[in-house]
Amino acid sequence: MLEFKKLTLDTIPEIAPYLELHPQRLCDWTIGGTYIWRDAFEYEYAFGAGNLIFRLRIFDDECSFTVPLGGDREEGMRLIQEYCDSCEGDGELQYCIVGESDLEILESFYAEMDVCEERDYFDYLYEVEDILGLKGRIHRSTRNNINRFNRLYPYSSFKLIDEAMLPEIHQFLDRYVEEDTEATAAALDEAEKIHEVLDNMELYRAFGAALYAEDDLMVGFSLGEYDGDTLYVHVEKANTDYRGAYQVLMTSFIREFAKEGIAYVNREDDAGDPGLRKSKLSYNPIWLVKKYTVRNLLPK
Repeated sequence: MLEFKKLTLDTIPEIAPYLELHPQRLCDWTIGGTYIWRDAFEYEYAFGAGNLIFRLRIFDDECSFTVPLGGDREEGMRLIQEYCDSCEGDGELQYCIVGESDLEILESFYAEMDVCEERDYFDYLYEVEDILGLKGRIHRSTRNNINRFNRLYPYSSFKLIDEAMLPEIHQFLDRYVEEDTEATAAALDEAEKIHEVLDNMELYRAFGAALYAEDDLMVGFSLGEYDGDTLYVHVEKANTDYRGAYQVLMTSFIREFAKEGIAYVNREDDAGDPGLRKSKLSYNPIWLVKKYTVRNLLPK
């Protein structure tokens, strides 16, 4: 029987090798994408048949599982089915954060299932070359915002985060949250976890940089991580009073960290926010990385 445990910060060394095995460019299967949201979605984990299996709560507090990863995946699904059939299960079995290649795994084990696209949680994937070039009409607005920022703040700078900068970044994040009068519980939890990342950069395998309009005036910062040929941007916070700050921050971050071998940038999902969706679409994604929820499963 599967035994689930709460996902805590100190489990990163144990969990990370499994995350590296995921064959898709989903932000949810990175260290940052998993651990920053572990409390918001009440992540638990178990090992079975050589697999890592997450149990979490999404969509109106429903309990869901991830497709087993790392070992005998069919046996892993059998163990999940056994768990849900027992008194320890919580409601009907459903799978979440299912990628397109995961559907094939589920189809090999289940005779029937209902598949639902979760558009609000599709990841936005961009080509590094396109973002750095910003060519064509589709990028005109981005170019204009960058040029405006550079004209207004000719002494701006972009600095890699080091230990000496951390207190300043913590303060910037606190002010950012305080000024957001509509901050949700999820946003507050995210901010708490960003503080955690800043205090544990090595453990999170994270790196970052900050944008300054002037020598001592920070107007934004970003944090990210690598996985394969993709740069994942987990955190991007900027002061919108400085028009163009977000565009300069994004392009500067990619220019700095898209090292040789990095072809794509994953800027995560829009969570259904119309403004964020419009913004992320404006940067011309090459691909929306689809995610699904799978319910009403009937084993073969």
